[in-house]
Amino acid sequence: MLFSTTIAENIRYGTVDSAAVNDDQVWEAARMANVEAFIRQFPSRLNTLVGERGVMLSGGYGERC
Repeated sequence: MLFSTTIAENIRYGTVDSAAVNDDQVWEAARMANVEAFIRQFPSRLNTLVGERGVMLSGGYGERC
């Protein structure tokens, strides 16, 4: 399930204290989930807006995160 916020905020969502999770930790989680290369395709990378249910991630990239 994806929320209408950024990729980074979606990844941080499952943590106890999302404010304490830095970008390096988010990238590590993305790597472990095998979505790092997909995220790096976007110009705004971790700051890319997902949109409602991830609809903004489909389009030209052909898949959702």
